[in-house]
Amino acid sequence: MQQQKKVSYIRKPFARRSFLCLGLSVGALILGIVGIASSVMTAGQAELNVAAVCFCSLLISLVSLAYGALSFFEREKKYILSKIGMSISGVLIVLWIVFIIIGLRR
Repeated sequence: MQQQKKVSYIRKPFARRSFLCLGLSVGALILGIVGIASSVMTAGQAELNVAAVCFCSLLISLVSLAYGALSFFEREKKYILSKIGMSISGVLIVLWIVFIIIGLRR
């Protein structure tokens, strides 16, 4: 005899914190792009406000990663937005750490 699979027709909602995770990661990505573009336009002689924008991008990425991790504690939810947001944030964090290490070596 073959077992029948149980199919649930109830749609799972998205995790509440996953929206915040994705929103923060997109905001951090926009800040990072603005910071890097400003630095490129000034040929690497950017002012302090550009460094502040880039540092805020790093901090917001860390917060987004935390919210993404907390969203996995919500039961019976969809986590796809959390996974996307955490991926963006993880890439940004690695990128900023590499830039900081390169900057310290100069």
